[in-house]
Amino acid sequence: MEKGETISLIDKGKNMNKDIKNLRLVRYWGRKPPSMVSKYIKEFTNKGELVLDPFGGSGNIIRTALALGRRAIYVDLNPFAKLIAESTILGCSLKKFKNAIETIISEKEFKIKTKKRKIIKVCRKKLFSIKCLCGKSVEVNFISFTRIYIFKFKPNNLTKHQRRILHIIQKKGPITHESLIKHFSKLSKNAITAALKKLIKSGAIIEKTIPIKVVYVKPCACGRSELNNPHNFQWVIKEPIYPIYWYPRTKLSYPNGKTFLKKRDVERVHEFFDNRTLAFLSYLWYKIKQINVSSHVRHCLYLVFMAALVRSSKMSRESGGSWPINSYWIPRNYVIRNPFYVFIRAANDVIRSLSMYHPRLINGSVLKVLKKEADVVFLYDDAMNLPLPANSIDYVITDPPHTDETQFFELSVFYTSWLRKKLDFKKEFIINPKQGKDLKKYFKMYAKFVLEVRRVLKPGRYFTVILHEEDESILKKCLEITKNAGFTLYKSDKVNNFYLFTFRSTIDIPHS
Repeated sequence: MEKGETISLIDKGKNMNKDIKNLRLVRYWGRKPPSMVSKYIKEFTNKGELVLDPFGGSGNIIRTALALGRRAIYVDLNPFAKLIAESTILGCSLKKFKNAIETIISEKEFKIKTKKRKIIKVCRKKLFSIKCLCGKSVEVNFISFTRIYIFKFKPNNLTKHQRRILHIIQKKGPITHESLIKHFSKLSKNAITAALKKLIKSGAIIEKTIPIKVVYVKPCACGRSELNNPHNFQWVIKEPIYPIYWYPRTKLSYPNGKTFLKKRDVERVHEFFDNRTLAFLSYLWYKIKQINVSSHVRHCLYLVFMAALVRSSKMSRESGGSWPINSYWIPRNYVIRNPFYVFIRAANDVIRSLSMYHPRLINGSVLKVLKKEADVVFLYDDAMNLPLPANSIDYVITDPPHTDETQFFELSVFYTSWLRKKLDFKKEFIINPKQGKDLKKYFKMYAKFVLEVRRVLKPGRYFTVILHEEDESILKKCLEITKNAGFTLYKSDKVNNFYLFTFRSTIDIPHS
């Protein structure tokens, strides 16, 4: 760090908020509140008994089971989900984690490439500094961007909305997205966006991205804390800038070559970042990979980096929200944040978590958990082919991927590409037309899954499945499949929009 620069890493506080359950360190799709599942675990198991979640996700069910004194087996095919679960449940040494963070952020300079592909060392603070109007150098906290639209020509066969929007763009010259929303206040934002996309595609208008505000980390000596409409602001270290450390260039497509169902604005993962941000993030990832720490500390460092990724990307908004919808999408108004401070804030989130009470859990193998020599095991495996012996589990509670549009694997590529982990899309339990997986295929996968649950569950014990589904015909089909697998329905509940069905395994051999 530079002389005089202080970076706040919080210390363990006596009065720190004890409710870590709602602290979302990273974005994940499909978390269940502990209150929803805790009463079921209490009802259908005793302390010390073994709970299985074959679709473990971010680990909320397993975390709840362990907190209630049960042993647990976590299973998921998503390495990103497994990372979240392992790091947040097992934690690591607070002291060693803070030392690792201090080591990572301690260096003043790192390397980048310039326009002539020359490798130079730059100061991190200077890389994210601009010239204030007074001429002094100031470090940037974030820059807000918007889209402007420029008229080119008037094509034929336009819809009413397209004609009206094109007329205003032609009349008022380059106009911002906010101005169009304000002018057409009676139209929905979706209708305006759809019309703009058609006009852009036809070539009738050009869309450009411009900065509308630059906010400083600290006020300048002249008193300014931000610049408004800074169309010609100057970076202290000018563009172009290129990263020299490795970063993923993963294409947003399936193994069959088809583009992701939820892909919109970019083709590859790295395109969500500007080169300046990417240069620092790739350096940061290099430092994390190089540091000599335990696997528990490393997983927590990975978690911090993953949390910083989306907050540093073009999916971030000034309001603080990021990734508001379940697709790869850059908002019309987005911000580029200083990734260094994003990383520090994410590290502090983990420090808050580690500062709270964490039970000493023994992470072991399947055999050790079965023999009661370990508390939990995290398996990167398939719910339709569980690596567990028959009749070994006391209780199964899980929420399989629903029939809605959330595409867990493809959304996770944003993170798994940095981990250099490939997702097995062929085994993904999902409905996705681009993968050739329809409702019929979903039911086949569901049948394999419940047969595996029946195989590993002890006779006479219970299985709770959580379904987020409003279509009664789909619910009935899932119930029918589960009964045919060798279960009888014991009870059913509805909590908010979730249906919770609890079944009892029969002694009889299930139908095939």
